[in-house]
Amino acid sequence: MWKIANRVWLLVCLLVFISVGAIWILVESQGTVFAQDTDRFVTKRVFERVLTLQERQPLYMKGAVLTQIGELAADQPVVIIGEDEVYYELRLGNMPAFIRKGEAPVEKKKLLTVVHPERFAAVRTLQKTAVYETADLRSGVILELEEGYRYPIVREEEDWYILTIGERPGYIAKQTVAMDVGLPVLVYHQVLPLELMSTMNSTISLESFEQQMEYLADRQFKTLTALQLYDYLEGRLVVPNKAVLITFDDGLLSTKEFAYPILKQYGFTALQHIISSRTDRVQGTQLFDAEGPLQFFTAADLEALADVFEFEAHTYELHALNGDSGVGVALERSKEEILLDLQRNMVQVPGAVSVAYPFGHYDEDFIAAAKEAGLLIGFTTNEGYANRKNSNYEVCRYGVTEKKSFKQFVAYVEGQHDMAMEEGEGS
Repeated sequence: MWKIANRVWLLVCLLVFISVGAIWILVESQGTVFAQDTDRFVTKRVFERVLTLQERQPLYMKGAVLTQIGELAADQPVVIIGEDEVYYELRLGNMPAFIRKGEAPVEKKKLLTVVHPERFAAVRTLQKTAVYETADLRSGVILELEEGYRYPIVREEEDWYILTIGERPGYIAKQTVAMDVGLPVLVYHQVLPLELMSTMNSTISLESFEQQMEYLADRQFKTLTALQLYDYLEGRLVVPNKAVLITFDDGLLSTKEFAYPILKQYGFTALQHIISSRTDRVQGTQLFDAEGPLQFFTAADLEALADVFEFEAHTYELHALNGDSGVGVALERSKEEILLDLQRNMVQVPGAVSVAYPFGHYDEDFIAAAKEAGLLIGFTTNEGYANRKNSNYEVCRYGVTEKKSFKQFVAYVEGQHDMAMEEGEGS
């Protein structure tokens, strides 16, 4: 009996041991699955060319000139993707960035890297800003960002924003930066001296336009091109906090007469969206007449004004409304018909990167046609900012006419669109 009882006791102990072991394995397994699910944003990977600086070094982006956008820390490995005689190339987000060559080892190494980075948003630096190895202020600093720029981020986690630098995740404490609402994009049509204005619809006075451009110049705003806007939206360009895109729709002669000299005076550039079926209405020299029918750029004007205006698409002959429905005629066309019209439009503006939808009317067929035509941006008339949260083919702008106050204009370009709208409601 004693032997039987002893064997039963041993059997019970064995079953308890097996059960506890099974529970432990299950807990460990669940913990591993949970960890993998949490950490699947990052993984470790071997890279063939990893640079580890021996001292801090400036990080540049290339444009017309080299611009310093940060400073890489010593003893922080980063992956390089190219080089020339003077610089190593790495990536900040999707943007190429450069550091000068020096006495630093390049070797094969395993690093923590981001898996499937998202198109998320951007942040604005208000002072020099540290980028940490992990979500911990006590961890090492990989990079220090420059003050006054917008940097692309791929994710947020609790109190941190994450960007990628040299294929590594870098963590920015939220309290040290401001979320970037997006780039201000202004749209104008007609510009006339106040004494010649007969309506405020789609028209701004020369006096107001000059006041606005003077404000941008005094605050040292930089005007961007359509391609720079595209690169910003794709995370391939760091742009200044003080940046703006100036656009004009329709190619009206008044903008040559009155806007062009002011833009040139301040060293600004602007997009001019051309309705190409209207550029051949007049041959030879065209004298401006504010009291007559609307006048448009000629082909000769496009050539003469290219130092300030970047000419973009606005359709060939789809800039019209259906008289019965009040809807843009493009919405009554098939994708193939819109594509043919855009291709005809782009014969005259072959460098076009963007299209401004006539009257702001567009649909899925219009977007599909724009993509097939090779255009990268679609401008709407919806008021707001150009940012990474919206489609590149639904970019918002801010319509500027004499109805908008100078205070509204300032609020918008300074990133306070809600305040600009409130001012408008109260005026």
